[in-house]
Amino acid sequence: MTLDELLSACTRKGFQGSGPGGQHRNKTNTGVWLTHREYNLEIKSCEGRSAKENTTHALHRMQMAIALNVRETPPAQEIPFPGSNGHLQPSNALFPLFVAHVFDIMATKRGDTKAAAQAFNITPSALVKILRQDKACAEKLQGQRVAGGKSRLKL
Repeated sequence: MTLDELLSACTRKGFQGSGPGGQHRNKTNTGVWLTHREYNLEIKSCEGRSAKENTTHALHRMQMAIALNVRETPPAQEIPFPGSNGHLQPSNALFPLFVAHVFDIMATKRGDTKAAAQAFNITPSALVKILRQDKACAEKLQGQRVAGGKSRLKL
């Protein structure tokens, strides 16, 4: 879903952010608190100086929270890999969608990374390397492996 669609599915509240930023930060409600109504996920952002900037940060975090916490039936057809040569950066706009598909596939295969890697036509080690770039993804991957009966691997 686009960022506008995601924002319409959320309740948005403003708040005064704490931390550095001078008098302007302490007088205005530039912090953003998003709550996704359907999934009851809450995300806060207050690192920017404007509400618009913080809303964008919060929406990107909400995409990752949905990708990590909401499971759906994976698509039957092969999914195109959004990166190139087995590499994908977390800054890529398609990263949250990729993460969602990976964990959907892994949920149906008891935490097996091989099945998810095959769906994207990449190696399992490349998949793990991509997921390890994001701390929340690495933790979720470790939890999937432990829950699926895999031995605990050092990330």
